[in-house]
Amino acid sequence: MPSAAVDTPTSPSSPRRWRPRPAHLPLAVLLTVYLAARLLILTRFTVYTSVDSTSYADRPGNTIDLLSFTGHAPRPWGVPLLYALAGSDRAGTTVQWGISTLAWSLLIGATWLLLRTLPARLAAAAALVGLALTRSVYPWDHAVLSESLSISLGVAALALLAIWVRTRSRVALGALVLTTLWWTFTRQDVLPYVLLLLVVLTGYALLRRPRRAALVAVAVLLGGLAWNTATVHPTDESYRAWYSGLSLSEATFLYRLRFQILNDPPVARAYRRDLGMPRCAPAEQIAAGTPWQMTEFIAAWRGCPDLVDWTAREKDTVAYRYALTHPRHAAATTGEVLPTLLGGTTGRYADPVAALPTFPERVFFPDPDRVLPVTGLIVVLAAAVGALTRGFRRARWSAAAGGLLVAASTASAVAGTLFTAGEYARFGIQEAVLLRVGLILLVAATVEAATTALRDRAAARREPTPTPTTPTDSAVDAPGAPAEPAPAGDGQPDPAGAPRS
Repeated sequence: MPSAAVDTPTSPSSPRRWRPRPAHLPLAVLLTVYLAARLLILTRFTVYTSVDSTSYADRPGNTIDLLSFTGHAPRPWGVPLLYALAGSDRAGTTVQWGISTLAWSLLIGATWLLLRTLPARLAAAAALVGLALTRSVYPWDHAVLSESLSISLGVAALALLAIWVRTRSRVALGALVLTTLWWTFTRQDVLPYVLLLLVVLTGYALLRRPRRAALVAVAVLLGGLAWNTATVHPTDESYRAWYSGLSLSEATFLYRLRFQILNDPPVARAYRRDLGMPRCAPAEQIAAGTPWQMTEFIAAWRGCPDLVDWTAREKDTVAYRYALTHPRHAAATTGEVLPTLLGGTTGRYADPVAALPTFPERVFFPDPDRVLPVTGLIVVLAAAVGALTRGFRRARWSAAAGGLLVAASTASAVAGTLFTAGEYARFGIQEAVLLRVGLILLVAATVEAATTALRDRAAARREPTPTPTTPTDSAVDAPGAPAEPAPAGDGQPDPAGAPRS
């Protein structure tokens, strides 16, 4: 008699056909919308260049090396390598577009994988799609600068870490290590994020299995940090060949001297009185004006040898010393600058694509003065929900990742106020984007925890209360069945008739 099982879908001999799960259809729709928008951007963007672009991509007549793996170039090798391989500005920005598209798609998918409830998944995925399509984010992909690659590699590293945590895939871990190594050499201000990632990987290597792969990843990334540290001083000095004979640290300090110290009389007096800064009348006169005039300011500074010598000695530590000796004013200055650092760029550099809607920008990058209050409100609400749901229960990783990203981005931006000056919005765009990614993860974890708690409470209310039974009831319900012995100590006779003690 032939077996009917041969024709059934569950038979081992029948082909297995993949069928999409209905629960993942919203993710497919969101990714389709995102990829369609990205293709529209690719067909309509224009390349943006500035003076800084000449330190990343080669130009006719250039006489200095832009790419060096040992630090003998004005920039770390991460971005110059991309443009050296691409061969042109247009090709390089197209590669940046591809890396960014892949990175954000990975993060959207990884977040969907980590979360479990549909409301949390939809909230996180839709928010990440919206953030990636804001005018403060995607135009950097067609700028010949370091911002696009720094943002994209940071997003990709977070996505790969999440995938590895969820799957323990060695492929994901290997991709994470390579991505983080490349990210380390895009900008120096990524180092706080890399250190945080190292701490997370070390924790998993010590507390979870498999340990060997995580330990190897930690060792490789520590080697990358040592490599980066060894190239800091050569890169700082090599900057002189590109920018007015100044090292990178000198140029950075001169911007602070022009825009944060000499143009603020109380601060200038404090630097002279407490930190020994010499006077320089020509530089002070330029700083009192409104135009940038950085070329004239540098010339005036060079005309004051005492100030030049003081700058060489103090440029690396004087900002910290001022903050320690004048904490109130330093905190007030930080509070004034921080909203601009974290407020986004809103298309002030590369041109946005006119065909894309502007509402994502209004949602994620509103008035900069609202950044800190909204961040504080979300953190407080998330902490309250976490406390009520016993530490977020099933959304612990999302909550922890979001909280750490918010803390690291804010701390990095605060540290940036001690070094950067001038183009605050541009210099802080990496922190601004990752801060919002962290807030999205926090909100998603909050939604997941609240949804799970409400669902569990509703299930508990629907569950019927069990009715206790007695040995007599059992005997009535099952005639002829032997009676179960009563628990010890209840005074009932045992099967042999002897009373229990």
